[in-house]
Amino acid sequence: MTRKGVQHRLTRVFLIQILFISLSTVFGVWATAQIIENVLVKEALIKEAEHYWTLYQQDDDFPRPNTRHLLGLLEDRDTRDAIPKALASLPDGYQRVELDGETPIVYIEHRGDARLYLIFDEKRVSVLAFLFGILPLTVVLLVIYLTSFLGWRKSRALVSPLVQLAETLRHTDFNDPEQARPNLERVEAEPGSEAEVLLASLDAYADRLLRFVDRERQFTRDASHELRTPLAVFRANLELLAKQVGDRPVIGRMSDTVDDMESLVETLLLLARTEQQPVVEEELVVNDVAVNLLDRLQPLAERKQIRLQVRQTALLTLEASETVLNIVLTNLVRNAINYSGSGEVTIVVAEGAVHVVDTGSGMDAEALARFLKPFERGDSSEGGHGLGLAIVQRLCERFDWGLDVASQPGKGTEVRVRFR
Repeated sequence: MTRKGVQHRLTRVFLIQILFISLSTVFGVWATAQIIENVLVKEALIKEAEHYWTLYQQDDDFPRPNTRHLLGLLEDRDTRDAIPKALASLPDGYQRVELDGETPIVYIEHRGDARLYLIFDEKRVSVLAFLFGILPLTVVLLVIYLTSFLGWRKSRALVSPLVQLAETLRHTDFNDPEQARPNLERVEAEPGSEAEVLLASLDAYADRLLRFVDRERQFTRDASHELRTPLAVFRANLELLAKQVGDRPVIGRMSDTVDDMESLVETLLLLARTEQQPVVEEELVVNDVAVNLLDRLQPLAERKQIRLQVRQTALLTLEASETVLNIVLTNLVRNAINYSGSGEVTIVVAEGAVHVVDTGSGMDAEALARFLKPFERGDSSEGGHGLGLAIVQRLCERFDWGLDVASQPGKGTEVRVRFR
């Protein structure tokens, strides 16, 4: 049970409740004792003294109070009761005095030459208070504690299916197609309860989602395979046409479009495979990958009158799939070439990242917000399908790489891929 879990919070709430009830009870008992001692008993002794003085004025030989709980002593010209030494030197008033190993409550008052001592023995009264006050209060507290405990147990039982569901989802690897569907059969819920409705809904939603993902993967894989053949035929005919009429700009643009389509098909096939089976990773020198990419895309850059270069500020090694890295960087560099007009594109290999910087027209805030959305293209883009950058983002998310974009109108765009 985690410290932030629902069951832990419920336990904490009930413990705080029990603590609050206990402290309130202790404070209430203490306050009641203080009120009894300092208000009720004091007032009773004062009234008792007034009553005795009234009778004393009528008969100065009237006997002093002498009951089970109250003892009265008197000093006047004719009467000299045995006054304990501890009381003889005390001032008038209400006070607690240590007497014969006990601490009774004493009220002292004098009228003229007479002095009255009222000694109240509270021990017997305390026994009665315990029998008629503390014991019923203890029973009430036990009932409160018992009902709180039963409420805590019932609350834990009600939230237990939610806790089990959270633990099941926490330990489900959604990136693994074999384990992406959570096993909800182990979660126990009462029939007809909200938890059972939630489990049934999640189970149905998981079925629908997995069917949708399977259809998407199947379509991506089939469409990519079907597109390979017409693209190969189109490229062969372009090469034949170039031999017959020569290398003309329109043929070059068509060839570039075929290259883009082949790269897109390769990327879609890779996405379909990587989501169904793990990608083989190896130790790569990113600097070498960037140089090889420069050699492959240099003809495309020259046809568009773009200066393509690589700048290395660090030696960057990486555990990754070379195919994935090539697809990501190829899409970024092709996109930069399409947007750069007649400027330059620089691939910068830095510490922990690769930057693709172009000197094109750049983008404002609105265009930058649409930059990574599927089927969105810049106004100055030549060709393209608006999918390359969205696929780059998807691959970066798949392999936990960071993707940052910065752009200024008239100054160009910089895209950074962070590897760690």
